[in-house]
Amino acid sequence: MTTLETPPVQRTDPHRGFWDFIETRPDEEKWELIEGQIVMQARPSLIHQVIVVTLQRLLNEALERSGSSWIAIHDPAIDLRPFITGHTYVPDVAVIDAATIEPDRNVVDGCYLAAEILSPSDHRKLPGTRQTKIDVKRAGYEALPLCQAVLLIEQRSRALTLSVRSGETWTCARLTGDDRLVLPGFGLDCAVADLYARTPVAQG
Repeated sequence: MTTLETPPVQRTDPHRGFWDFIETRPDEEKWELIEGQIVMQARPSLIHQVIVVTLQRLLNEALERSGSSWIAIHDPAIDLRPFITGHTYVPDVAVIDAATIEPDRNVVDGCYLAAEILSPSDHRKLPGTRQTKIDVKRAGYEALPLCQAVLLIEQRSRALTLSVRSGETWTCARLTGDDRLVLPGFGLDCAVADLYARTPVAQG
């Protein structure tokens, strides 16, 4: 996990410093703003990429069947302001309203679902904090009023953690293997194992 300090001239506005920095970086790099720190995401493994493609497809098929105006996309930037300052995340997959998609726009101010395929760097503590990067990000997603579900998906085993909002309360469940991943608000009902199709993890 590569972490950079927000440029001193922009410390009163970490978001401005973040976007100024992003403009200097190659498009293929993936950076996030977490607790005011500029953090580079690890390059995804092949399994990571396959899971992303599969989850995005399953969600979009389910959303289309249900007639929803929502769409699942990969790697959108989510600006958490005004609910949390100093945080802009790039989930592996997110469900947003298709109406928010505009030419040349790569950032939105919320999502209905956020999914992260976990890498070893996600379990490391952020510098200056006692929390891991993924714990901070999950709390950030849960602070978004629109967000209804957060998926934290393992790469090396057929397992995930599902957080679902019910009113003002979030409930968390651990699902594995043949357990069903059921998200009525998104029209999705599949086995956890389905997310790992065409990967070495598929057979458990």
